[in-house]
Amino acid sequence: MKEEASLCIQRARFFFYFFEEGEWKRKEKTPLERFAQLKHAGPADILALKEALDRRLERIAQMVAILTKVHDDWAITTKKDYILLETETFDFTKAVKILNEHGFTNDDFVLRSEYTRKWGMM
Repeated sequence: MKEEASLCIQRARFFFYFFEEGEWKRKEKTPLERFAQLKHAGPADILALKEALDRRLERIAQMVAILTKVHDDWAITTKKDYILLETETFDFTKAVKILNEHGFTNDDFVLRSEYTRKWGMM
């Protein structure tokens, strides 16, 4: 089927959470959770949290840079614990493929895709 003859509008939403990453979801508590449970936090604990968040934020910045380079019609929203990129004009499968080609995995982001039917006859 021709792309312009599509009967649905695809809305791709990429969530980049600051305090979550794939290995944290599966194996252990996040650095923030471990830090919050400390009874006495010292300088080494603060630096460990800083380094974990630095790594995570660097990866998020790289993913956002890649996606905005390949497509310029993203709505970017910042929240207290994540960044949201969303578009209706770029196929999410292409975006995921590009991120995977740059060494990112599906654990580095949360993808939600919504479809809205266009008006007209089917």
